[in-house]
Amino acid sequence: MTAFFAWWDSVEEWLTGLSFVPQLLVTVAVVIPLAILIAFVLSILVDAAAALFDRRRFADDDGTGL
Repeated sequence: MTAFFAWWDSVEEWLTGLSFVPQLLVTVAVVIPLAILIAFVLSILVDAAAALFDRRRFADDDGTGL
């Protein structure tokens, strides 16, 4: 973990050393794709958890749900 924090500190120092426009471009180029990826993964996990705990699937005798 120490190596990761050292790396992150160097990235943060490099980023804060840039002027505003390059900071904005680098942040947008990294943060937006990362946020989309995290949202996609979380959506898959929530759908899987909802399907796992969905009680409506077994509400009918034939198992087709409501």
